[in-house]
Amino acid sequence: MIKKVVLGILFGILIGMFVTTIFVSKDTTISKLLLSKITATSIITGVFCGIYAHLSKSKLQVFLISIIIGTITFYLKYLITGHHFDPLTMGAFVGAMLGGAFAVIRKLTQSIRIYNRFQRLKKRSFNS
Repeated sequence: MIKKVVLGILFGILIGMFVTTIFVSKDTTISKLLLSKITATSIITGVFCGIYAHLSKSKLQVFLISIIIGTITFYLKYLITGHHFDPLTMGAFVGAMLGGAFAVIRKLTQSIRIYNRFQRLKKRSFNS
């Protein structure tokens, strides 16, 4: 679970900085991108999506619930801070990006696990 939460934080940082670059001027430093409200909210969304990705077994469900988590988190940020950028669209976008990342990671690890199992079975059958 810790690994997925850490991945959620890293993905939240990257996606938050990407979204922040859309709304800020070109003279902004990386530290200002990292400390923005959008990046902080993306990190929080990444943590919640990482927890849910650990609990759920379905890739589609992780993707869809991540969109809902992102929308709720960004709307709560809007209610608390009054940050006037479109919270529903930004939340759905960040949630979709995080959910897609977790779904891809789950698919890749599942495929690698199956491939390794087939390789072990193949070696055993030739040696017998």
